[in-house]
Amino acid sequence: MKNWFKNFFKTNKVDSNIIKQAIFDYRIQGKNLMFELGKKFDLDINNLDEYKKLISRSNEKIPRKGKLSERWNYYFHGGECAFYNKKHKQRVEVVLTNPPEFGHIDAWFLLSFMQSTEIYKNEIKNINLQELQTMINELYKSGQIKEIE
Repeated sequence: MKNWFKNFFKTNKVDSNIIKQAIFDYRIQGKNLMFELGKKFDLDINNLDEYKKLISRSNEKIPRKGKLSERWNYYFHGGECAFYNKKHKQRVEVVLTNPPEFGHIDAWFLLSFMQSTEIYKNEIKNINLQELQTMINELYKSGQIKEIE
């Protein structure tokens, strides 16, 4: 009974090192998916003009949504591109305003990534969006993660 009572009031915060690793993984995966999408349409997205062709709504040669590979679908929406892994049900949202790094961290998108990524699912289940945003802000403020605009 004593252990149950102690565990009842225990906070279930996520270790900041796990958040840092998730941010690292999220950035790498988002960047890789964007480069793969560019390659699919024979575009080098390191070249700003070619990148603009990829994301332009007026470019009829590039569908706004489709199949990236056997495992991944993509969907341009607003200022982002969503990627969905059909096999693992993983979600990766890439903010399009900062090529070629694509490392802008949006707490909602990071939470979605972590909830859909097997190694982070259990780690993130007891944290809400506001708590995650606070942790991200603290990591930026302390210099543990670099802001990419």
